[in-house]
Amino acid sequence: MVSLARLNQDYLIMRALPLILFVLFSCFFTKSYACSGGTSAGVLVPNSLYQTQNVVNGQYYAVNVSCGLTYNFTFCSNGGSATWDTQITLNQSDNTTQLAYNDDACGLQSNVSWTATFSGTIHVLISRFNCDNAGGNNAVLAYNVTSPVSYSATCTSANATFSGISSPSFAFNPAPTDGASINSSNGNITNATPGTSYAVQVTHSCGTINLTVTMGTAPCYKLSGNAQTLVISGENCIQLTAEINNQTGCAWSEDPVDFSSDFVLSLDYYFGNNINGADGNTFTFQPNPTAVCGQNGGQLGAGGIANALSVEFDTYDNDFPAHVYDMSCDHVAIEIDGNLLGPGAPLCGPVCAKSSAGNIDDGGTYLVEIAWNSTSQQLDVYFDGNLRLSCNSDFVNTVFGGQNLVYWGATSATGGLNNQQYFCPSTVTVLPAEMISFSSQCKDEGEVFTWVTASEDRVDHFELEYTINGMIYYPVAKVQAVGTSSQLNEYAVLYKQEGPGQKYFRIKTVDQDGRVETSDLISGKGCTKEKVLFGYSFNEDGLFIQSISHEMSIELISSNGQLLRSVQTEDASNIHFNGLSVSRGIYFLKLKEIRTGKEYIERIYY
Repeated sequence: MVSLARLNQDYLIMRALPLILFVLFSCFFTKSYACSGGTSAGVLVPNSLYQTQNVVNGQYYAVNVSCGLTYNFTFCSNGGSATWDTQITLNQSDNTTQLAYNDDACGLQSNVSWTATFSGTIHVLISRFNCDNAGGNNAVLAYNVTSPVSYSATCTSANATFSGISSPSFAFNPAPTDGASINSSNGNITNATPGTSYAVQVTHSCGTINLTVTMGTAPCYKLSGNAQTLVISGENCIQLTAEINNQTGCAWSEDPVDFSSDFVLSLDYYFGNNINGADGNTFTFQPNPTAVCGQNGGQLGAGGIANALSVEFDTYDNDFPAHVYDMSCDHVAIEIDGNLLGPGAPLCGPVCAKSSAGNIDDGGTYLVEIAWNSTSQQLDVYFDGNLRLSCNSDFVNTVFGGQNLVYWGATSATGGLNNQQYFCPSTVTVLPAEMISFSSQCKDEGEVFTWVTASEDRVDHFELEYTINGMIYYPVAKVQAVGTSSQLNEYAVLYKQEGPGQKYFRIKTVDQDGRVETSDLISGKGCTKEKVLFGYSFNEDGLFIQSISHEMSIELISSNGQLLRSVQTEDASNIHFNGLSVSRGIYFLKLKEIRTGKEYIERIYY
């Protein structure tokens, strides 16, 4: 006879059986979500390039990590491989506390990427399926370390991108002496020297990262098609087409030009030595950082480029006898519809490139200048020092889609006829005003440029211009000339430095017939007041002040005169005012040199 107690016991066992079977099934057929233990097999030292290490399951490797860097370990790619089911566990140095884990990222193979939140030692444990550390299974582990900050550099500027770190601040370390500057908040570099490497220190919530940013080398152009660099008479030049049929070449500047400001694009250009050749070139402005060419032949390498303003120098008549868009003489025109072969007329022109209507592909090198006045929205095209074409239009809104920063490039093409075509940086020419001196000196916070003429022959005015790269020139001042004189005449202009960076200056002389010639370049002295505060940034943690240049006391003062913080620094210190609770607005830093007692007031903005 079965007792009631036995029946109840059997009933409870039957009720519990599914749960018991589930637990047993899970133990035998599921994987652990992290592994621990193992035996030490050595140390891995990751760098930016992937390395490989022969490993065996049940082994772990020590890695010294730096806060903010990302560490990658993989059997899936970059030389990593295995023929068995792998698992990767990142543990703290106690070998049990898990930091990251992966099993089966790619098939049966594992891949772990982990950004360090501290600096110290971790263990990388290799296991087989179900945390099997028994050993005997060989594989190849690939590993490297990557920075959360990366740079894309052109010749004179570089843009930073970053992820995985909060509120970074950027500084040069050491600071360069060539005028390059870095934005302390976003890390972008401007006014750099082509080919130069800069050391950048990134400070973030858990440490610092040291990077090297290398600029591109001059000439600062992206070449496409048949374009190539050549040294001609000792000068760096870019050949767009050789003296060969059916070539197309383009050279796009890596640095944009700003149509919201006045500028002058100045180049020496060689159109070939075959007056029966073809086809010519353009200087094209467009908002896309592209390196591609447009259509060839009579489209001069610019046809079909979207949102483009093209200044064409055409050496072939494609429109005989109608002459709606071309002329029999070598000519200049301005196109904005992407079609240099009609059927309609260009926006402006065409006009003969030479006032004499002669050929420009005659073996000569000609000075070409394209001047933009942003106020009047007038584009002037000078050829060989003579104004040949003026065109008024709101190019920013009607052509560039509202973008004022655009890229420019020289494009060129040949077809059934050909010419060698290349351009070089502008060269020095003789002034009609017989200039006998051009120099500058610092005065207070500005730089005074002076020049003296021994004689003048119907000179209308002078223009002081500066350049950073020798190609794009920016006007500083216009000075009315005496006109015609056989006596010494002295002129002077005061210029206050606008932003950092090395600038080079020249005097452009414009005579009463519109002919233009330019002086030698001289280096600007960059005259500014003594700078003691080199950068600052507000963030969630407070105010970061970068590179105080002297030992001094610093007071942070609100706009209503309230003292918020004070500190005394040592030489070249970086200061961090933590825990500030301030609203957006204007603040002042009162800086006082300890040795001299000299005081400075700097206005800062949050």
